[in-house]
Amino acid sequence: MRALLSVLRVSLVLPLVMVLFSFLAPTANAQFDPLEGPCSDPASPAYDSSTCRQKRDQQASGTNPLAGPDGIIQTAADLIALVAGIIAVITIIVSGFMFVTAGGAIGGQRAGDNPTRAREARTVMTGAIIGLVVIALAWSIVSFVNDRIL
Repeated sequence: MRALLSVLRVSLVLPLVMVLFSFLAPTANAQFDPLEGPCSDPASPAYDSSTCRQKRDQQASGTNPLAGPDGIIQTAADLIALVAGIIAVITIIVSGFMFVTAGGAIGGQRAGDNPTRAREARTVMTGAIIGLVVIALAWSIVSFVNDRIL
């Protein structure tokens, strides 16, 4: 009965949350450019500033410093994937060491065997491999969206 109630709560809350976020979508697409006024008026003293020149250069070339192959989003995704990948590989090495030092038999038939340590090592290694796959997929999705869509 409790499982049914929790399913009903989720089935009622999820559409409500989706409806609430759908109202936020039009405001998220609205763009505000604080440099539009000073940088578009040649009589403005800020018109010849380096910020306004950079804005005009980006508009003329069609580049976006946030998105694109050399943008901030791709650089952050690369950095996060690199750090997480290194951590995952180190975790795989440590779990391999734990598995090797746990003893020869998984069931623990010999005197020095530790079956719980072998089980823990296998769990850690499985989690690290799953994490590595998730990291690779997340980086691929971000790169694809950044290169093809944005």
